[in-house]
Amino acid sequence: MKLNKEYPATHSMSTSWYVADEEGNVGIMDFNENGPVPWQTEQTGVEELVFAHQEGYNPNQYLRIDLTNEQIDDLMENPVYPNEENDWWDCIIQIDKEKEDLFLELEKNEDFDLEFCISQNRGLYSIDAYRCMSDTQVDDRYQILEDSSLKKMLDLGIVIKVFHKKDYWMEDEYDDGRVVHKKKFSTAPYYIFHQPYWTGALPECMNVPEHPVKLEQLPEKLRKRVLRLPIKFKETKNFQIAEWHSCRVSSGYDSPTEVLDGCEYELLPLTDGTEAYIHTDMILPSDFFKYCSEKKKYQCVHCERHCYVTIDHSFTAMPTVLAIMNPFEDWNYDRQIKSDSIIPYSVWLPFLPKIPLKLNKPANILSDDKYLTHLSKDDIRKHINGHKLLDLFRKNRKWLEDWVARFNPRVILISSQAEAVMDTVYSIKDHRVEIGGVSYPMYLLSEVETHREEIERLAAMPYQGKPIPHIITVEEMEKIKQGKC
Repeated sequence: MKLNKEYPATHSMSTSWYVADEEGNVGIMDFNENGPVPWQTEQTGVEELVFAHQEGYNPNQYLRIDLTNEQIDDLMENPVYPNEENDWWDCIIQIDKEKEDLFLELEKNEDFDLEFCISQNRGLYSIDAYRCMSDTQVDDRYQILEDSSLKKMLDLGIVIKVFHKKDYWMEDEYDDGRVVHKKKFSTAPYYIFHQPYWTGALPECMNVPEHPVKLEQLPEKLRKRVLRLPIKFKETKNFQIAEWHSCRVSSGYDSPTEVLDGCEYELLPLTDGTEAYIHTDMILPSDFFKYCSEKKKYQCVHCERHCYVTIDHSFTAMPTVLAIMNPFEDWNYDRQIKSDSIIPYSVWLPFLPKIPLKLNKPANILSDDKYLTHLSKDDIRKHINGHKLLDLFRKNRKWLEDWVARFNPRVILISSQAEAVMDTVYSIKDHRVEIGGVSYPMYLLSEVETHREEIERLAAMPYQGKPIPHIITVEEMEKIKQGKC
């Protein structure tokens, strides 16, 4: 029997991240749609990691990897002359080195995106010239706009060759009880590991590089946040990354889940072929029920879906930095994708995990009509003003205080929007905040750059909060459930 999954038309569901082994080899983990994803990763694809790492959405925010000529050649394919090229977006061009000054002048124009230099010696650049192209086709070819920067480059003979970046889109299927990969990537200079669509299977090594990329080839900022694994890639076909790094598990794995002390554990396969419960989440919104001041008012018998659920961001289960936000604040995604030395030590909490409110009007119905979807941010803000939010926080602040006590952070960061509420409840002065009777070093998020050296020093100190078990064996979990330990 063969079961085929539906392949998405784009890489929108893809997530990839760097890993390194005991010998300093760099690998890339590729996750398609289901499976464990480390808390510190961002949304990207394999192709977006092989030459450089984009540090933000603005142009030219790339950390370039110092690749050898052999490694660069392993990542490119299908070289053509400029008059043979049709797709001038997300490609690699080779320029005439004698005309480099002309190229660097023209690339400054708004219609041309120079992403990064791959090799200055070879004149190789990653570019995107889609704004230089017409929307119409002639003989199945997109036309280059006459007044565009790309047309000027071609007329001046600046571009001498065009390369395509190799595709690392994975294809797998389930065949007779096992995962079969339809493509291998033998020429990739990185070890490529792919998490199958069926998450009961472990990630699989796709290749052994002939010219492996080493950690020292990555810029220092990027090198510091690469996830280290206690294995040797060349000897490892499969492994479970959640054994060593805190991961959330996305859909597709129908396995038992347990909640202990406010933390979620999921039964996952381990590298050695056994199974165990691994810590996958904490700060669960449903755990707010025991604190909620409104549950009797709304006659809730458990934590229902009608409330507005706020968003937290955990990057470690042992935080030395606790950042506190307003529940309505938008997450600044740039914080996560930049090489910020504070992020890996941090947990970012709203001062309320849910905004308890039940409107006397119909809500959207899910497939199971016993449950209602929770309110959207727009719905809730129509009914919760600043005074009401402050009142809810005062009634339910024990939730935040318990998490602060549990983490016992070395330093607390507070957004200006959160400070406007919190300083009416807690003493905030002289870069200290007193929460639950304990005084902590404190800085506003707006002050992080000014006081970065001190915050980084505190962040790098040992975790001093309550330990959270990372792996619990099946036998231990059964004893815990039976109250025997």
